[in-house]
Amino acid sequence: MAANVQAPAVGFPPVLSDAVRDAAIEFFGSYCGLQPCERDDKPVESGGPGIMGVISFFGDPVWSVSLVMPQQTAVMAAKAFAGFEISFDSADMGDIVGEMANVMAGDIVARLDARGITAQMSLPTVARGNDVEVLSAANECATRLKFESPNGSFLFRLVKALDRLPNVRRAGA
Repeated sequence: MAANVQAPAVGFPPVLSDAVRDAAIEFFGSYCGLQPCERDDKPVESGGPGIMGVISFFGDPVWSVSLVMPQQTAVMAAKAFAGFEISFDSADMGDIVGEMANVMAGDIVARLDARGITAQMSLPTVARGNDVEVLSAANECATRLKFESPNGSFLFRLVKALDRLPNVRRAGA
């Protein structure tokens, strides 16, 4: 008997990426004065110190968003958001990037709710280091939203778990 298997999604759901894009432009423009411009034509800059705040969303679908900023952008955005300078290497930088991700995630949830999509968000997780990269598992689809501003670049990595792996039968199914 052949199993009914769904093929993986071809692309990341636009309703989710649109909510992230709009929340990012609003947040970085209003709270940080960065006036971001999306730049999909630009390659992702890699190398050097950076920091990322990750939030997961639970509902239908299950997905996550990672805000990834190089050191220079993080320092500029943190100062604008907090109102005072924050050292990149301090614990306060982790707190402020987590709070930035949290504020944007709240806006994302509200934007999705307005479109009839229910999502609950997790607490933020923050990672800092050199050459920080978000890796995707084989059962996920992902996309990036890249932004530039006069005060630095940053990106979002969006990852959605697939409902099923092709040609894989679950135990008990």
